[in-house]
Amino acid sequence: MKRRSALAGVVLTLTIAVAACGGGGGTDAAVSIKTLQAAVSNTEAAESSHFVMDVDVSGSAERVSIHGEGVMSADGKTGQITLSMGELGSIEERILGGTLYMNLSGLAAGSRLGDKDWVRADLKDLERRGGIAGLSDQAQTSGPKQGLEYLRGLSGDVTEVGDDTVAGRHATHYRASIDYAKVAAELPDSSAEVRDKLAKLGTVPADVWINDQDRVVKMHFVIDGGSFGAADSTTEMTMEITDFGVPVDVQAPPADQTVDLLSLGSIPT
Repeated sequence: MKRRSALAGVVLTLTIAVAACGGGGGTDAAVSIKTLQAAVSNTEAAESSHFVMDVDVSGSAERVSIHGEGVMSADGKTGQITLSMGELGSIEERILGGTLYMNLSGLAAGSRLGDKDWVRADLKDLERRGGIAGLSDQAQTSGPKQGLEYLRGLSGDVTEVGDDTVAGRHATHYRASIDYAKVAAELPDSSAEVRDKLAKLGTVPADVWINDQDRVVKMHFVIDGGSFGAADSTTEMTMEITDFGVPVDVQAPPADQTVDLLSLGSIPT
């Protein structure tokens, strides 16, 4: 039970970010990385996107799977995400006007919110207070934004795996590596704690799919979960960006159905 609780805690931390990725031969690394990074820039230029993601957190004896779907503005400041975590339940997140709202009523363990359905957190207030378990940093990089920022750390050799299909459309599959120390160095606005955790990940493999419009449409990462607080665990994430320029019509929940996160002292479970 303690092991499951530890994994569940890591899952909640990661998903809150969220309130979060055949054949062929090697190609010239410098040219290929520039090609991939150009696709990253093209993707970031889209005003908004719709995405789906699957995250698996595996421990020594357990595995927790998460499926997420949502829409997000390019800057990560407006969005809506629904996360399903199997027997652990579900979470809905909304980001709007500098405020993060989380509906935790779908969690199987329940929540300490009394008769309220939503917990809210002012992101700037969290930043001033150093965040809660990195919540401020993670909330603002939910959805594709965070994965695209990770791809800024692409390094080493690049392999063109070959043709593939993503969301019913043609894409080219590439395999490379991400140097997370480089990623951390390029995120000066993130907290020192988050940058330190990223740097500890080292260099790990990553798969990237680019469509015929030179945009990233799929990412796949495997991360050592120990850097996020769960020893002997790994986190595998696959994210598909299924559409671009979609409406992001997010509404705040009723004020009488929300409670301030900081008033609770911790994330309720």
